[in-house]
Amino acid sequence: MTASRPALALLGAILATLATDPVAAAAAAQSLTFTAGFGAAYDDNILEYSDAQLRDFESGIHPDRYSLDTRDDLVLSPSLGLAWERDLGAGRRHALRLRGEGSLHDRNGTADFHSVSAGWRESFRRDRRVSLGYYGIPRYYVRQLFDDDVVPAFSGLSRYRRSEFRLHIANAAWSQRVTRGTQAAVQYQFERRDYVRGFDERDSNLHEGQLSFGWTRLPRHGSASLLGAYRQSHARARDHDEQAGTTPDDPDIGYHGYSLGGAGRMEFGRRGRWRWGGDLDYVFEGRRYDSERPADRYHYGRRDTRHTAELGVRATWRPHWSLRAYDRLEDQVAHIGPVTGATTDAGSYRRNQVGLAIEWSATHRFSAAAAETHDAE
Repeated sequence: MTASRPALALLGAILATLATDPVAAAAAAQSLTFTAGFGAAYDDNILEYSDAQLRDFESGIHPDRYSLDTRDDLVLSPSLGLAWERDLGAGRRHALRLRGEGSLHDRNGTADFHSVSAGWRESFRRDRRVSLGYYGIPRYYVRQLFDDDVVPAFSGLSRYRRSEFRLHIANAAWSQRVTRGTQAAVQYQFERRDYVRGFDERDSNLHEGQLSFGWTRLPRHGSASLLGAYRQSHARARDHDEQAGTTPDDPDIGYHGYSLGGAGRMEFGRRGRWRWGGDLDYVFEGRRYDSERPADRYHYGRRDTRHTAELGVRATWRPHWSLRAYDRLEDQVAHIGPVTGATTDAGSYRRNQVGLAIEWSATHRFSAAAAETHDAE
């Protein structure tokens, strides 16, 4: 699996470091947690099409522009995870997690994808933590896009092609306690998108910096956080057929922008092993495209804004089971100059997802000293 190689490399480096760490070799409490989850969600706009594109799709006039059977779908999301933690005492801990997830569509299998992720966290005294993470998708379907480099063998054949990319995300973060119950964190994230041949002008590298504050000692076992981030995406903006010295005629999807958001969680009640509560998450994003090509009519001078809100309720039966129902709404408005003709590029859209997710987890705790004693016997 292409996307899993960086995750395996990260895992190998971490394990090698721990194996040579004299402190980690000492007797310490350890835990191993296994999780298995399954979710089902109704998504009313699986590929984020605009109202005009949805009308065009439903009319059936241009079937070559849409590789879908329906605009909406039921999406199933199985997942497996494994987390290892070693507590060395005095606030010193190692933690490693691995996770795999799938996204399976009931009627539109063309949009299926799966992902892998890995993370390492090192904790120190006074709630100081450093972490590294990786997330990858080996193949993600975007939509059918117009390929102006295609020369049809016969007049009337479509010039729309399937657009996909490979996604790699790596991040590093530092967090520490500011006051009792208050944490501050700074994070850097790098994203790499590699498109299939024919759309390699859309290949891009993205850099993002994020600052966040969290509060964990709120009433009713509540917590809250605020974040701000700035990102810059640099796109290749020229394809492999472009001759050196010529003026690029391909779209430039590079952009810069910011995001502001907040999240909160509260417990409503508890009885015996049961806990139930709710959560709310909101993010506002602003984006300005960097294209300096007037002929790039869909990106030149374009500005986007997006609101994303998610409301959830959760029930937990300790220590193994949790159930969460949620409603997620995305609303993007694209400010674009006059555009003539139909296009399948992403623009303004609304998307609503209503889902239910269940997860089972089990934790096994042991100590290195006990394991060594058992082996000696």
